[in-house]
Amino acid sequence: MQPLALLGLVAITRIKRISMSRTIVRPFTLLILLGSFARPAASQETEAPPAWTDNAELSFVLTAGNSESSSFGVRNRLARSFESSSLMFDVGGIRVESGTIRRSAVGTSQSDFTVSEETDRQTTAENYFASLRYDRQVSDRTYVYTSGGWVRNRFAGVENRLTGAAGFGIKLVETDQGSFAVDLGLTVSREEPLIGESVSFGGLRFGWGYTRQVTATTAFASTLVVDENLSDTDDLRADFDNSVAVSISDVLALKTGLKILYDKQPSLESIGLFDAPGGTLLGSVLTPLDKVDTQLTVSLVVSL
Repeated sequence: MQPLALLGLVAITRIKRISMSRTIVRPFTLLILLGSFARPAASQETEAPPAWTDNAELSFVLTAGNSESSSFGVRNRLARSFESSSLMFDVGGIRVESGTIRRSAVGTSQSDFTVSEETDRQTTAENYFASLRYDRQVSDRTYVYTSGGWVRNRFAGVENRLTGAAGFGIKLVETDQGSFAVDLGLTVSREEPLIGESVSFGGLRFGWGYTRQVTATTAFASTLVVDENLSDTDDLRADFDNSVAVSISDVLALKTGLKILYDKQPSLESIGLFDAPGGTLLGSVLTPLDKVDTQLTVSLVVSL
C-alpha cells in the first residue's frame, strides 16, 4: 500500500472514532444535564400541611317510668398542628333534666276512677364552655401561648365569664409514650354573676398538661388550670380534668372523664328565710354556694 493511502486510512479511522465518541458522549451529557435539573425540582416539592384533626364526644342517659330524667353531654375538639405551632378550639356542655311525676285519681268511688299524671320537669345541672388556644414553639422545650375562653355555669352562680390569657411554658417530658408540660401566664377576666354586679380583673394563671399511653389501646390525659385573681387573692379557681380513653377501633373510643371545679370564693344564691322549719316566710338571705363541683361522664368519642 502506498504511504499516502496509508495516511489517508489512518486519518479516516481517527475521524470515525472521534465521531463515534461524540455520538456516545452527547446522549450521556444530555441525561446528566436533565438529571441535574430534575433533582432540584423534586427537592423543591413541599409537603402538604397536616390535616385538621377532630375529636367529638357524645354522652346521653335517659330514664323513664316511675321517674324521668335525661342527661346530655357533648364536646368537640378541633385542632391543627403546624411545623412550629398549634391551634385548638374546644367547645362543650352538659345539661341534666329531671322530672317529678304527680299522680291523682278522679272518680265517684274506689272502683270507679281514672288516674291522671303530670310531670314537673326541672333543669338540675347546666354547664357550657368554649375556648381557643394558640401555641408557638420557641425552642425544643419552650413555647409561648395565647388563649381566650367563655364559661356559663348557672348552677355555680355564673351567667358569663370571659377570660383572655397569654404566657409561656416548658415541656418537661416529651416521648412517644407521653408528655408533660407546665405553663404560666397573665389573664384578664370579666365575670357576670347571677346575683351581684359584673366585675373585671387581672389575674395569674398556672396550668399543666399530661398525657400517657398506658397500653396500645388505653390513654390517660390530665389537665389543670389554676386562676388567681390579683385584685382579690381570696378569689382562687381551679379546673382539674382527667380522662381515660379505651380505643374500640381506629375511629371510635370509650372515654371516662372526671372533672373537678373548685372556687374558693363561690357565687351567692338567694334562699328563703323562715322563722321555723315549715313556718312563716320572713324574706330571703344570700348564702355562698358550694366550693367544689364534680362531673363524672362516660362518652363515646369519634376521632377524624
